[in-house]
Amino acid sequence: MEILRNSIWDIKSFDGVESGLWRILLADEAHNFTIMYPINDSKEEKRPILVDFDAFKHAISEHYIFKGSFKLPVYMLKDDSEISEQHIKIRDENYALIKDLVDDQDLLIKLSTVKRVNCVGRHADKVGAGVRKIHRLLKQFYKYGQTRNALLPAYSACGGLGKTKIVKTTPLGSPKKARTLTVERTNNFIVTDVDKSKFRKILKKHYFKAHGKPLSDTYKEMLRTYYSDEIKMANALGSVPYVPSLRQLSYWKRKLFSDAESIRLTTTERDYLLNRRGVMGSASTKWSVPGDCFEIDATVADAHIVSEWSPNLILGRPTIYSIVDRASGAICGINVSLFYASWRAARQALANAFLPKVSYCKEFGIDIQESDWPIHHIPLTLMCDNGEMIGLQPQKLVVPLTELQLSPPYRPDFKSFVENRFGLLNKELIHDLLGTTRGGKVVRGDKDPRKDAIYTLKDFTKLLINAVLELNRSKYDRLAESSPLLIKHNLTPNPINFWKINVLNHKHSLQIANESEVISRMYPPAKSTMTERGIEFNGLYYSCERVIKDNLAAIARTNGSWKLDARINENTTNYMYVRFNKNDDFVKCNLLPRSNMFESKPMYEVEVFQDWRGQKDAETPITVESIDSSTMRKEKEKSAKATTPEKPAPFSQRVKNIRENRKNEINSTSNVIDDSRPTEPLSPESVAIDSAKKKTVFLPRRPKGK
Repeated sequence: MEILRNSIWDIKSFDGVESGLWRILLADEAHNFTIMYPINDSKEEKRPILVDFDAFKHAISEHYIFKGSFKLPVYMLKDDSEISEQHIKIRDENYALIKDLVDDQDLLIKLSTVKRVNCVGRHADKVGAGVRKIHRLLKQFYKYGQTRNALLPAYSACGGLGKTKIVKTTPLGSPKKARTLTVERTNNFIVTDVDKSKFRKILKKHYFKAHGKPLSDTYKEMLRTYYSDEIKMANALGSVPYVPSLRQLSYWKRKLFSDAESIRLTTTERDYLLNRRGVMGSASTKWSVPGDCFEIDATVADAHIVSEWSPNLILGRPTIYSIVDRASGAICGINVSLFYASWRAARQALANAFLPKVSYCKEFGIDIQESDWPIHHIPLTLMCDNGEMIGLQPQKLVVPLTELQLSPPYRPDFKSFVENRFGLLNKELIHDLLGTTRGGKVVRGDKDPRKDAIYTLKDFTKLLINAVLELNRSKYDRLAESSPLLIKHNLTPNPINFWKINVLNHKHSLQIANESEVISRMYPPAKSTMTERGIEFNGLYYSCERVIKDNLAAIARTNGSWKLDARINENTTNYMYVRFNKNDDFVKCNLLPRSNMFESKPMYEVEVFQDWRGQKDAETPITVESIDSSTMRKEKEKSAKATTPEKPAPFSQRVKNIRENRKNEINSTSNVIDDSRPTEPLSPESVAIDSAKKKTVFLPRRPKGK
């Protein structure tokens, strides 16, 4: 190991040298000697010593001497531009006093070998300085590295910086001064160690706690607790009590508790971790490639919507589920529904994230290419809440596809990316819509936002999809620092480009989703019925090639209906998935023309329609006309019974000659004579007359007297 000038060595054991840190002032291997100077905090003036170079080197090889380190004072580590002119002047003046001595190598050898060196005294007389000052400057020069800045004035520690001052009789600070001569101010209170202990206790009890009291109230509590006797005594004597002031309590609050302690003690653990802790890392550094981790969360949209059936039917605020990739920040899937945050709505969002987006966007009238939203993959892990995702169903259905990670309660920072996207969607879209609540910031007297609601669930979803496509194309500077691939291929740092280039270079943790498996696991299950009119679900009718090929409708009409397993896409009524046999895959069935009134509507609109119909049924269980008709029939029946003889003729006589009775009734109530059964043959002239009569239609006459 090289022995260089100004190097520091930690001597554990060496003949004639005390242990500690030593600085090499001169190393002369040719003449086999080394001059060292001790580095310690002693105020005693030390002199350099000369040792054998080979012996020093041998001690290093035997591990008696080790490489050491010495931290220079902060005031020496400044550039000349940062040092004041006064300090530079003092430094240069000090260096001028010893310049001739430190440049003389022979003098250094004499100082390390000869006990008395007269040349230092003669030099002091020559420059007009004291010998002790020259020796002090030489010690400072040798100790701090033999540079000019070693002679800078050490004013940084002046005044006992960082040390607690001990006060006995005279209080610190300026005394209290009266503004006029009419009032004499009292003496300052001298704070002792006992008082400091009281300060610490009262601050911890009342001030340093979540929702603690203000400092002024804490000061009053301190006086009541610890200085009540002094206040009572002063009140009895009519004098000023000798107690600490509020200003002293404020001063010692800063002295007794550090800033870090103050922050931790004045809030709860959750609030500290969520809002006050340092944020030096980033989730994207741990999850660096697409598919490492997706985040899923729900929020209630800050806007009211209306029904497609009527703008007078306000449906409230929908729930938005969003899934975001941590590495790229891309929104991988969304779902807008009228269900509250639940597993039913979450599974629909997961299905949207795992399946291609072209057909999904087309349902809302948005035509995109696969490259516009190329995300239809399953991630390595899924970060979610421990609310709707902690039950048995998510564990059973999602775990076979990906690993679930549950965030702690009340810690949205564990899903910071998806929370950030909710904020951006509010800022870029939702808070500008008619019917928005603007996050609840409604001033008293403002118009109720529900009165301005005009968008249906489908309209709102369409606007949200466009906003998502825009966010996925927005530039984020963070992505430029996350991967060199964007720079290499000269791509704009946005989530879609980051996703594409990483997938293209096989830097991802994604797996392709099997569409049948996603549909069977993620879409909400339901029971449909095979009927003679088609596959019925919730009042809607569907069909597919299998129904037509196997003539299942005819079988259901003859043998009766039966139940089928189904999977529902709650975003649309245009199709559903049905499994005809437990060993078959789910087959897509399209809406039949007989249910065209519900075409291209969300599945929830069907329930709105059924609720409306149920309400109308409840409003009019029967009509008023039916009540009047029933009353009239009963009265007619009563009057008819009154005209019936008490002892009617025998039944055989009553049903005898019904045809003749019918003909007689017709002749008596109309002007038509029934000659349908003539007794004599008819002449050709009579036949012609009879045929002409048959072409004539006679209306019945109203009986006289009515």
